[in-house]
Amino acid sequence: MSQTLGALIADAQEAYATAAVTYQSATIDQKVATKPDLDKAASLLQSLLAKQLDSAIEIDDADMAEMANLRQQVNDAAALQQGLQALVSILLKFV
Repeated sequence: MSQTLGALIADAQEAYATAAVTYQSATIDQKVATKPDLDKAASLLQSLLAKQLDSAIEIDDADMAEMANLRQQVNDAAALQQGLQALVSILLKFV
């Protein structure tokens, strides 16, 4: 596993954990809107973890920057849905 992939996975796990905490304090309407994306992000993260030994996965600086930006977004309940969609989008590139 490359250090870059390890860093991306760590960032994705942090973003997911932050999103899960934000989800818990969200309104019921926000929870209904974001639950499918939260579940999908969890599933994709698990798939990425399972594939982490695959040396064919390449992560570049743009991917890392995108993940860092995402971590900032999921701190705000209003941005939770957009952040989760971004997390799913990033993880789909590698799964």
